Amino acid sequence: MKNIRTLLFLLLQCFCISIFAQNNDLTLKLIETTDVHGNFLGYDFMKDSPINNGLNKVYSYVKSQRELLGENQVMLLDAGDVLQGQPCVYYANFVDTLAEKHLAADVFNFMRYDVGAYGNHDIEAGHPVYDRWVRDCNFPVLGANILETSTQKPYAVPYTVIHRGGLKIAVLGLMTPAIPMWLPEKQWKGLSFGDVEQYAKKWVSTIKKKEKPDLLIGLFHSGLDSEPRNGFYENAAEATAKHVPGFDIIFYGHDHRMMSKTVKNDLTGNDVWLLNSSNGAYRVAEADVIYSFNKKKAKIKSIKGQLVPVTDLQSDKEFTDRYASIIEKVREFFGEKISQLGSPIHSSDYFFGGSTLANLLHAAQFRWVDVDISFVTPLTTDDIVPAGDICMRDAFRIYRFENLIDVFCLTGKEVKGALEQSYALWTSNPNETGHVINITEQNGQARLGAYNSYLVSAAGIKYVVDPTKPAGQKVNIISMSDGKPFEMNKEYRVAVNSYIGSGGGEIMTVGCGLSVNELPKRIIMTTDKDLRFYLINYFKQAKKNEVIPFYCDWEFIQTPQVKEALVKDRETLFGKR
Repeated sequence: MKNIRTLLFLLLQCFCISIFAQNNDLTLKLIETTDVHGNFLGYDFMKDSPINNGLNKVYSYVKSQRELLGENQVMLLDAGDVLQGQPCVYYANFVDTLAEKHLAADVFNFMRYDVGAYGNHDIEAGHPVYDRWVRDCNFPVLGANILETSTQKPYAVPYTVIHRGGLKIAVLGLMTPAIPMWLPEKQWKGLSFGDVEQYAKKWVSTIKKKEKPDLLIGLFHSGLDSEPRNGFYENAAEATAKHVPGFDIIFYGHDHRMMSKTVKNDLTGNDVWLLNSSNGAYRVAEADVIYSFNKKKAKIKSIKGQLVPVTDLQSDKEFTDRYASIIEKVREFFGEKISQLGSPIHSSDYFFGGSTLANLLHAAQFRWVDVDISFVTPLTTDDIVPAGDICMRDAFRIYRFENLIDVFCLTGKEVKGALEQSYALWTSNPNETGHVINITEQNGQARLGAYNSYLVSAAGIKYVVDPTKPAGQKVNIISMSDGKPFEMNKEYRVAVNSYIGSGGGEIMTVGCGLSVNELPKRIIMTTDKDLRFYLINYFKQAKKNEVIPFYCDWEFIQTPQVKEALVKDRETLFGKR
């Protein structure tokens, strides 16, 4: 009897919903995350402390909206860069490889994501990792412009169709095509990446003819806009919204910039929402689609987009309980002591001359690969690793990405050109700006005016940088570090991280004068493991309180004006020490 009453109640509820849907406005809420970068669990494993951002908070919000509007009126989407960032995802990628489900897939499945998209840092993890992740996900991971090189057929699912509350919703996934500019081929072997706008046109046409959806959504891992670099249009979300007719909403990511706005399509004049929740799961981007039914045909009446912060929400208890043991396992792994440090590492020192951070990175490269010259870049700007015990997590604070090491054959002229490109980005003329360091202001705060991962310094050579000189004339290479002459026409073995080695920052292209297609031909070898792996092993093999060798033999020219500007720049960027 009880079961019959329950069945009657459910039938009555469905009937009421059906009548309501036919005679009243309904809201479909679309919720996007992007560039989560391993911030799944509300815990910072590099600092070993809880944080107020993460998918645990996002889930609290999503759960509340499902309870408010109904399960069928909420969709959850992610625009990529899942498989790199917080150490818990490194643990899932490369340590806990026998787990039943990849942690990223398990979390997303638990939260009941409807659809995801590939990001460039997902590809960075390598075929075994992202192929497994996609298999473990209970939802499609889209990438219409990721192609099998041999057939030019889609490697990933191009689009999906979802039925919600009487609406037929098509979601098309695309990602930045600039993968070959950042990653060595071994991480994307057998794949190629098409232009975002071109493939949007192709697939929108197919979707419109074949599916005739009520709502067309773009799910892009490609930022708002940018100029072409090394032949790639990295960020094409706005251009696609303007030039390709058919999209109602484009959720996107990659550039880590919050956005909620509309643009008009050039051909139709229709508004297209552009929504980006930024990175780290501090907030979500959402679109409320108001629609009604007329003779069982859905009619979209309005769309409103906004960004919703989640940091003030309580972490969902069900989520927290489910992953408590995982947090402890990861904490234990990254809390392992691997060495001792005799003096602290201040990453801010890197930008003002030879530094402990640079010496450490050079030491790891010189120990593990046979090279004459080492190029390194900082992946942090103002972090401090104190003296004393070094744990596994400290290696992740020092070096945040899974870059491999490339060994290049470069002439002396090309070495100098690479450094000239770097210091052109790095420096400012104090005679004109009062600064030596390229400083910009964002939201009232002084910041480096160039992406720190582009700022290459070298070891194995002795050189001086004159910021007052024009671009291309700033670097004076005095000699090799052992006093031997540095020769412009001689070939040198040069170690460089794979991001720079693939074209990042145009250090090896504009700087060395090589095309992106020429770069692989200059690579003598690429390591199987990432630089962080060799950094960890360097620490493990170090003696107690070992002093890091001096490798980074360069400085800014020591004129009174430059010295005074450097003191001011350090205080402006990083405060007094």
